[in-house]
Amino acid sequence: MTDADLIIENGTIITEGGSFNAALIVANGQVIAYTEDVSGWDAPERIDASGLLVMPGGIDVHTHFEEPDPELLEGFTSGGRSAAAGGLTSVVEMPQARPTTTTPAQFAEKVQIVKENAVVDMALWAGAIGPPLQSADDLTAMVDLGAAAFKSFMASSSPLFPAVVTAQMLWVMEEAAKLGIPYGLHAEDQSLLQAGLARTEGAGRRDALAHAESRPPLVETVAVSTVLLLAAETGCHAHICHLASAGALDLVRAAKARGLKVTAETCPQYLMLNTDDLERLAGFARCAPAIREQSEVDQLWDGVLDGTIDIIASDHCPYTIESKEAGFENIFAAPLGLSGVQTLFPAMYSEAVVRRGMKPERFVQLLSTNPARIFGLYPRKGSLTIGADADITLLDPTETWTVTVEDALHKHKWTPFAGKQVTGRVKQTIRRGETIYDDSLEGEARVLAAAGSGAYLPRGYGDLPA
Repeated sequence: MTDADLIIENGTIITEGGSFNAALIVANGQVIAYTEDVSGWDAPERIDASGLLVMPGGIDVHTHFEEPDPELLEGFTSGGRSAAAGGLTSVVEMPQARPTTTTPAQFAEKVQIVKENAVVDMALWAGAIGPPLQSADDLTAMVDLGAAAFKSFMASSSPLFPAVVTAQMLWVMEEAAKLGIPYGLHAEDQSLLQAGLARTEGAGRRDALAHAESRPPLVETVAVSTVLLLAAETGCHAHICHLASAGALDLVRAAKARGLKVTAETCPQYLMLNTDDLERLAGFARCAPAIREQSEVDQLWDGVLDGTIDIIASDHCPYTIESKEAGFENIFAAPLGLSGVQTLFPAMYSEAVVRRGMKPERFVQLLSTNPARIFGLYPRKGSLTIGADADITLLDPTETWTVTVEDALHKHKWTPFAGKQVTGRVKQTIRRGETIYDDSLEGEARVLAAAGSGAYLPRGYGDLPA
């Protein structure tokens, strides 16, 4: 009899390369074997996964959990609990939350905060704001500290995280190419955006659709065109964050055909909502880029299904209910950002696999494998290969349920997806062999992991062996 820590049996294992029926064996937090006959194995914990899919834990590469959390928006602990409830075992946190990770000292401080507060495992983006505010040594030092990627805004973000102009972006790309690290861009053209805002607000527009009309798809397409031209010049791996326009998608598709090193993510809000929802939800659907018309949504789905889109991420950016309600009177008074980390994995399974016939293996690529590959975490994350971390999501592919605010574990109890019917429910989330979410329990007790139990994931973590 061979000892293990956990045996998951009778489920269907889904990997990026295919699906099969076998028992999965876990010891010391890692996948150590598959077997069709568990009689030779003994473990103190056994899970009967009959009727369930056994999948690599989801990885969300675009979260804004914000820690420390001076405005009481989320925090690594509450955000991580919500992520665990959504079948996610790792996230990559964005750099503009205080302290912004734009200097080596700030980055090191954020690493320590992860170790003290994380529930799921966490990697970190490093902020790139260019010279004269940064030096090449700053970027190199943050890579040495484990930065998963660099991130910049091409349009105004906040005083603590200024947008880059084209010359700064070119410089960052040159440095990123030397360091072998992806460079993610919030791609909206600053001059077109400011002109659009001046036009709509100057006309006295305060309605919800004014938001979308102030930053039409062209604002994003022009910015993505600039990114791709500079990427071709430098050889940098450019990553387009939250792609939301058909024009930008076409540019990425063509760039990939030419052999450029470019990857792209989109988000559930751009695949599940349209401008009708923006009118209905007002501030609760205000995000950047803006939610688009259904014709754009349909074309984005083409990009998801044909492989042009590499990742689906949440862009979880929570705000108080009061701040979002301001958008009913004046859409521009509501902050930019939506909640979505808890619904990301099951809602996308429902929309992609159940409704549109995507193969579950492709779903795993979008939600687990590709995020791990692009951000330096594969194969220890994003896979169920022997030696990988036992990060596992057990999903019931047939259970149909309705998204409600009462079910949410993130701090502020609202979601733009409330009322949506979803087929596919997360039943259990396992992080490095430990169950951190159990759907059979109730309320907050469903999350079993303590703050600080999540690990910091430096880029390169994925290199086996552990």
